[in-house]
Amino acid sequence: MSRRALFGYLLLNVFVTFTVMVGVLLVNKARLSITPTPIRNLLRVIITATPDPNYTPPVVYVVVTATPVSGVAVQPTPAEGAPRSAQSAPTLDPALLPAGLETAVSAPSTCPTYTLVAGDTAGAIAQRYGVPLVDLMRANNLREADLTRLQIGQVFVIPIGGCGLAAATPTAAATPSATPLPPPTATDIPTLAADQLKVEITQIISPGDITQEGVEIRNISGGVIQIGGWKLTDGKGNTYTFPEYQMFEGRRVVVYTRSGGNTPLALFWGLPSAIWGDPKQVAVILDAEGKVQARYSRR
Repeated sequence: MSRRALFGYLLLNVFVTFTVMVGVLLVNKARLSITPTPIRNLLRVIITATPDPNYTPPVVYVVVTATPVSGVAVQPTPAEGAPRSAQSAPTLDPALLPAGLETAVSAPSTCPTYTLVAGDTAGAIAQRYGVPLVDLMRANNLREADLTRLQIGQVFVIPIGGCGLAAATPTAAATPSATPLPPPTATDIPTLAADQLKVEITQIISPGDITQEGVEIRNISGGVIQIGGWKLTDGKGNTYTFPEYQMFEGRRVVVYTRSGGNTPLALFWGLPSAIWGDPKQVAVILDAEGKVQARYSRR
């Protein structure tokens, strides 16, 4: 075979090979264009009723007001965006309170109010505004048991000058005097005569421990009594004189030996050390006339 014929044969082979390769590529490209590519590892999205943990539900306040006929009525809160009166204050929803707990009524516009904060007690609020505790309780429709279940944010009516006391006479303003005067008593709560007053010493708590030692006293008279000026003695020369203090029926109060701030449920003697460590001691309570009203012995 001549050199020229060989060169022509090789050139023909290259052309055929190139043509076949181009044809194969075009066929594969066409096949891929009509064959869908399978989708793998699909992400499944499931919609459930689980609430958004970052969602904060709107707070709805219910104002409780007193009515002469039905006693308590619930008024709706103004619509969203409506201006809120400067005199109004949100109170607790009665449905959220424990059973049997009465909610303080909203104050008339002429009565001052106070909103409870952490650490407040009814006795401290009454002392702060110079009103008797019994008047504060009547103005807010509170019972003895309610004093230990007050709620932060609860609004108190302050019965200054008898405000909010429909059935009671206005409280007289305190007159400066060297001799402390007993606070006025509401007209609808009777005070028993001296010969009917009855209290009992129920126990001596943690005798010998100055941090906890105290004498527990209970009113068993069946009414409200004033024990201001009464005395508690241990028979060894230690005598505690009660401040102006009103005890309701069934109320218990503890006279702690140590120092502290008086509350409606606790009084403080102010002694530096314990005094009831001797089991032979006798605790005696004397009224303002010196008559024995209670006696207690641990033996």
